[in-house]
Amino acid sequence: MIKVVVAGGDEIFRVGICSVLKASGTIEVAAQTGTVERIAELVLANQPDVVVIDLTTKDQSLTRTIRSFRCELPATRVVVIAPVTTNEVAYFSLTGSVAGLLEGPVPPQELINVITAVASGDSMIISPSIAQRMTDRFLRYTRNQACHAQDRINALTPREREVLAQVAKGYGNAEIAHRLYVSEGAVKAHVSHLLTKLGCANRVQAAIIACDSGLFELEQGQSRLPSPSPIVT
Repeated sequence: MIKVVVAGGDEIFRVGICSVLKASGTIEVAAQTGTVERIAELVLANQPDVVVIDLTTKDQSLTRTIRSFRCELPATRVVVIAPVTTNEVAYFSLTGSVAGLLEGPVPPQELINVITAVASGDSMIISPSIAQRMTDRFLRYTRNQACHAQDRINALTPREREVLAQVAKGYGNAEIAHRLYVSEGAVKAHVSHLLTKLGCANRVQAAIIACDSGLFELEQGQSRLPSPSPIVT
């Protein structure tokens, strides 16, 4: 039998989940609670194989509670049911050792299958609808980030863009001067100007903008992060 603790949400949620799991014949509901403060207590007392949690509660301590008992019982798997999957829920679920992220309402057999799978050691299970939204958001963020970086770089002169391309590859002023056939003093002046135009405090910040823009691809095997120390002009 798979031992389960059901937590979070309202009483109707918990009663429904418990009924579904008990009817499976393969899952034992060891305890259930809607009080965040009791979740860790019940989990540590019962040491379940899986904890099923409704993550729509507004209590900010819930995420800390989950991390707390996960540290004590690393073998216990967590399945999150989120009727409305916010970015915060998705981020927490992907970084908090959560084994399953499901969008409610979950069909009874699907929930049983997921609990059985994670209890047997399967890796992260995410509802297709949640995975699609997370992918779409990531792609939108990446495109917006690239557009913003390109707009900032468009303010540079052609020579400053050339210098920025070299900075993004990790070259120092002397190396850039040699590669562009200009004096080191000229390179320092260009770097100072482009940092001001980009609103950057140092070369690392400028290199990140250059990489985000997609305009300056680093040569394979030549990528070197510049030192994070402030640039001296």
